[in-house]
Amino acid sequence: MKVAYLTSQYPEFHETFVAREVEHLIRSGADVKIFTLKPLPPEGNDLYPEHRKYIYYKPFIFSIAVLRDVIHETITNFPKVLGSLAWLVSNYKTRPKELAKALLVLPKTIHYARKIRVDNRIVHAHWATIPASMAIVIKKLTGTTVTITAHAWDIFLTPDHDLIDKVELSEGVVTCTGFNVGHLKEIVGAENENKIKRNYHGIDIEHIDKSGKEKIFNDTHNFKILAVGRLVEQKGFEYLIKAIKKLSGSIDIELNIIGDGPLLDSLMSLSTKLGGSNKVNFLGKVDHDTTLGYMKQSDLMVAPSIIAGDGDRDGIPNVIIEALACKAVVVGTNVSGIPELIKNNDTGLLVESESVDELVTAISFVYDNKDKALELAESGFRYVIENFDIEKNIEEFITYLTQFHNLKKL
Repeated sequence: MKVAYLTSQYPEFHETFVAREVEHLIRSGADVKIFTLKPLPPEGNDLYPEHRKYIYYKPFIFSIAVLRDVIHETITNFPKVLGSLAWLVSNYKTRPKELAKALLVLPKTIHYARKIRVDNRIVHAHWATIPASMAIVIKKLTGTTVTITAHAWDIFLTPDHDLIDKVELSEGVVTCTGFNVGHLKEIVGAENENKIKRNYHGIDIEHIDKSGKEKIFNDTHNFKILAVGRLVEQKGFEYLIKAIKKLSGSIDIELNIIGDGPLLDSLMSLSTKLGGSNKVNFLGKVDHDTTLGYMKQSDLMVAPSIIAGDGDRDGIPNVIIEALACKAVVVGTNVSGIPELIKNNDTGLLVESESVDELVTAISFVYDNKDKALELAESGFRYVIENFDIEKNIEEFITYLTQFHNLKKL
């Protein structure tokens, strides 16, 4: 199996699930080459630093190799180049900013298409946005087969006609929640619904030390709560901060938030404005192992996800899966695919999104019922082992790839 992975950027700090998928695909014997549309970020936070040797990147247009291949392909394959350009313009004509992005990476995509043709690779695109569009262009130019992984915002913020077109032109789509599968099948119709498959993000269970929860619910320290994610609207951190501050005076809480993003200043201002005795610490980006350490040392992990004003939302946040694998107690909200993992009063506690009062009640319940909370954590851990082990999930993913691309199984 020779696979060309097409991504916006690799490695991406917030997309550890992609790195794990690539790692285990390589371990399974696949020949993987990663084609990234954006420059490589600085080294330092890579989940798998050795993956950089698999990455291929060229600048947008300021590359002799890119310009040479664009000229060659235009001369020798003009109808297909023109057809690809016409498809992009038609697909993005009502979205000028997205059209500009697509046209900007088109020369690079033509260059990638020539390399993929020579290597005789299938193409798998992560995200149903620009990467999927470029994958379709590569298919139009080379005739190779194409599959797509769709996640969350790329599904809910992409126009239906765009999603329908990409599903029809691809060999198949995998997505990370049952909720997404239902949503996509409703959009694409019965004639294409067999192309949509659920494949949960797996995690490397062996990498996570499953011991070491003895520090939680320790009377010698205050109640430690953790939240992890980009500081953006759909993560719902403002509601968690309000809940923490509302509990000032009744529970001594320290909230640690890992991640960065555009809402950092406003969230810090909110914390300061609300005052109270409970602390909110903004830790910024930290590496993966350090994040796991915080999960193991925290008394509670909260994922207060909401549906943003523009419709953006999480799928199943990867940090919930990892937290449960660390035997953490987890509170989540009833958004998108989260209820597929956090089953109320079984694998964790589930609350209404945007409800400060329900967050307060859930946090208080964990604090007041530590034995029950530990039972929830143990149940959540078992559920992750059964349903989110990377070895099982990558085997399922490979099965879908071989079926979609009509290949022999590895």
